[in-house]
Amino acid sequence: MLPDALDHLPDTKRRELEHVVKVLFDSFEAGMQTKLSEKRKAGRILKIILFGSYARVDWVEDRLSGYRSDYDLLVVVNSHEFTDLQEYWSAADDRFVREYTLTHDLKTPVSFIVHSLADVNDQLARGRPFFSDIVKAGVVLYEAEGHPLAKAKALTA
Repeated sequence: MLPDALDHLPDTKRRELEHVVKVLFDSFEAGMQTKLSEKRKAGRILKIILFGSYARVDWVEDRLSGYRSDYDLLVVVNSHEFTDLQEYWSAADDRFVREYTLTHDLKTPVSFIVHSLADVNDQLARGRPFFSDIVKAGVVLYEAEGHPLAKAKALTA
């Protein structure tokens, strides 16, 4: 179930985002099953945060030109090892591309980035605008308990 912070979205967009979150979890879990060591099987998704135009409520769907804003997502995992896009996330990316361009099951393109919690917290502690903006304006779609984000350092002029 998606948070109330997405009440500004039409039901079709909310259902699409629920599907996107499920694909991310399913693809990551499938990637973990091929690992032999217990350490490499210990990967967890800690947060999924929607940012960008769909979080800010200024997305675009221009039927004349065909331009559509995409869903921008930050996926936060428990270790840097699990940020490897090829090893852990290519199946999700391939599925999003296929469902948008070929089968049209998704009406909105999906873009996601993956960072470890330690990296996101380091970026916030340094006051990096990109991550500070995500924390300030993003909408948390999923969050595991007990893994808070650092307080963002105030941005300088």
